[in-house]
This record gives sequence, structure tokens and C-alpha cells, in this order.
Amino acid sequence: MTPLLSRLISVAASVCIFSAAWFCLWSISLHLVERPELAVLLFPFGLRLGLMLQCPRGYWPVLLVSEWLLLIWLSHEVALAHLPLLMLGGVLTLLPVALISRYRHQRDWRTLLRQGAALIAAALLQSLPWAGQQEVLNALLLTLTGGLTLAPTCLVIWHYLTRTRWQPLGPALVSQPVYWRARHLIGYLLLFIISLGLQLGLPAELSRFTPFCLALPIIALAWHYGWQGALIATLMNAIALIASQTWHDHPVDLLLSLLAQSLTGLLLGAGIQRLRELNQSLQHELARNRRLAERLVETEESVRQEVARELHDDIGQTITAIRTQAGIVQRLAPDNGRVIQSGAHIEQLSLGVYDSVRRLLGRLRPRQLDDLSLEQAVRSLMREMELDDRGIVSHLDWHVDESLLSEGQRVTLFRVCQEGLNNIVKHASARAVTLKGWQQDERVMLVIEDDGCGLPSGSGQQGFGLAGMRERVTALGGTLAISCTHGTRVSVHLPLRTV
Repeated sequence: MTPLLSRLISVAASVCIFSAAWFCLWSISLHLVERPELAVLLFPFGLRLGLMLQCPRGYWPVLLVSEWLLLIWLSHEVALAHLPLLMLGGVLTLLPVALISRYRHQRDWRTLLRQGAALIAAALLQSLPWAGQQEVLNALLLTLTGGLTLAPTCLVIWHYLTRTRWQPLGPALVSQPVYWRARHLIGYLLLFIISLGLQLGLPAELSRFTPFCLALPIIALAWHYGWQGALIATLMNAIALIASQTWHDHPVDLLLSLLAQSLTGLLLGAGIQRLRELNQSLQHELARNRRLAERLVETEESVRQEVARELHDDIGQTITAIRTQAGIVQRLAPDNGRVIQSGAHIEQLSLGVYDSVRRLLGRLRPRQLDDLSLEQAVRSLMREMELDDRGIVSHLDWHVDESLLSEGQRVTLFRVCQEGLNNIVKHASARAVTLKGWQQDERVMLVIEDDGCGLPSGSGQQGFGLAGMRERVTALGGTLAISCTHGTRVSVHLPLRTV
């Protein structure tokens, strides 16, 4: 099929579909207004303007010429008056549509407000040729109501069609199940029934308060589904208002109610969209800060490991050399007791320095994690704490897949166990301690419990302590909670992350 033929087919199909929809909407509008030419300014105007705001510019002449042909045909069939004013107004509305067309493909709150402003401007221009007529205010009300009622609906439909992934019809597509989303359909149906019930069930003296009740579905759908929900709820309320018998004796009140509903849906939809965009931006920033914090913790551990390695290699060799030289001095001066005593003292001091360096290396980098798994490292830590010798019965229950933990998470969990056990030994006067680790809902859980007297006042602010543990856990996107009701309970939740 040649491009020209494909273009002609699409133009012909657009003319047929638009003409049929335009005529149906004109018939509906004719039940709400008395004169045929004014019915053109209601829903047919909103349909044309809504399609122009969404479709490419190449289809604007197709829509405008199709409407002109329908107007000429109606002028012969029903003696349509003011035909030149209607056609001139259609040309004038091209100006705001052209100005707003470059924002057509954006999906943010500004686009909704821009299109709302374009609708109002187009309604003013459409009613401008009626300035010398008595129906100018009525024409303005009709264009505003029709534009703000149908044009946002065109935006919702166009957004759905452009975001949907279309596939050619075939056996594979036919065999796929259809997801009706019954919960959503039932919710829409219930809200629609409520709208009709409010229209038909309220007493006549309360009928003018119906629009306030109809705002509830708009708020509910807007909060749950965003701007699309607000606009769909507006369309549902418009159908309920038109279908109701309450407004037939008050057409102006009906138009004002439709206009109020449409403005509420448009502004509320823009507000909800703005709120969702801010929330999404905040989530991106929080995720970015979390990644930076994780990277900072991992960098810190890398630096600690490197420093610990350098200290172990350099100072360990130096202390060994000092002890060797001290032994040589003692052997070279066997008769000098003071020299032998000084050499032994130097050797003792070097051993003290070596022990201090070992303790410092343990604080810089847990040496158990270099050779053991996290579970084995925790068991080794509990043995080093000599809990049994202190009369503390310990129990370890560990069910964590260590392959899902990053290096920073491994070190953090070990540090929490280390600090928690250290506090129990120093402050708790406990007789039993239980340490549990498991996975739950893509998170790793760690709980340290004892039956002691709890933590002393202000212990969480000393050195690294509990404050340091909480900072490290928070930096990894987790939480740390401490309770001291019956003993002390330290709970840590960390999100799992595949490395």
C-alpha cells in the first residue's frame, strides 16, 4: 500500500468517525438547549477542540472542514441560523490550539493547566463573533461547558491509546487471557450509581446541593488514580447530570453544574499530578541518597581494610625487628644486668604495643570476616566474648543467605552484633542472650535479646555505641530499634541487595 493511499484511507476514516460522533453529540446537546445553532457550541465544540489539542496538526483541516460540511448540511435540514458566526469561530479557535500544541506530548501538571487555559481561550474566541448578539453570554457558557467537559476526556483516551502497546491480531494474542480488573470496574460502577442516586433521590428543595455531593467521586478517583481518575469521574458525573430529570426545568443550572464539575476535575487532577510528580522526585532523591550512603559506607570499610592491612604489615614487622634487636642486646651483654633488664623491658613494651595494635586493627576491620562467613564470624565473636565463662547462656539462630548481602551490610551486621554483645557483657548483668538472623520480605532481620537490667542512661551516646550503629544501619536504608522492657532487645531491619 502506497503512502498516499494509506493517507487517504486514514483521512476518510477520520472524517467518518468524527462526523458520526459530532452528530451524536449535537443531538444530545439539542436536548439541553433550545436552538440548533447553540447546540453546536456545546459538546460538538468540545469534541473538535479536544481532538485538535491531541492529534497532529495535519488533521486539523480535516476536522474543521468536516465540521463545516456538517454545519452546511444542518443549515439546509433544520434552518441552522448564524452559520457564518459558527464557521468564523471555528477558525479563531485554531490560535490557542496552535500555541499549546508543542506541549501536547508532555504528561505533567503544567500540560493539564496549559490545555485548560487553551480551552478557556478557545471558548472565548468561539463566542467572540456573537458579541453583537443577545446570546453572547449563553454562547460563552455553552462553549466553556462543552470544552471543559469533553476535551479532558479526549486527553484521557488519547493518553491511553498512545501508551498502549498494540499487537497484530493472531492466534497467540487471541489465546491470551483478558484481565478485566473487576475491582476497578466495580468501583466505577458503584460511584456511577451513587451519582445517579444523588440526582434522582434527593428532594426537590435539595437538588441544588447535588453538585457538592458529586464532588466526592472526583476526589476519590483523583486520589487513587491521579489526573486520569479525576477526569473520568468528571465524565461520569456529567453523564449522571444529563441523565437526571432534575435539571430539565433549569438548563442554565445544569450547564453551570457541568462547568463546575469540569473545573473541579481539571484543577484537582492537575494538583494530584503535581503531588505525584513531587513524590516521585522525592523517591528518586531518596534512592540516590541511599545509594550514595551505601557507597560511602563501602568506601569507609575499604579504607579501614587497607589501613588495617598496612598497619599489620608495617608495625608487625617493626615490632618483630625490635624484639629481635632486644634479644641480641641481651645476648651480647650477658654480664651487664642493667642492659639485660633494659632489653627485657623493651621486649615487654613491644609486646604491649603489638597487643594495642591488634585491638586497634580489630576496631578498624573485623579480622573474622576476612576468612569466615558472617555466621561463623558471629560464632567466633561469641566465643571471644567468653560468654559461658561469665555465666551467660548464649544461643545463635542464623538463617541468612550471605550471597545476597553486600560487603557493607556484612560488616554492619557484624558491628551490630559486636556492639550489642559488648554492651551485654559490660552493662546488662544478663544470664542469657539470644541472637537471631533471618530473611523476610526481601529484608534481613537481626535481633539481639538478653534478660538483663537494660542499658544505663546515656549509654547510646558514648563513642561509637548505639548511635554509631544506628547511623550505619540508616545509611544502608535500614532501621534500628531498641527496647528495654524485659532486658534489652536490639532489632535491625536491612533491605537485601544483590551484589
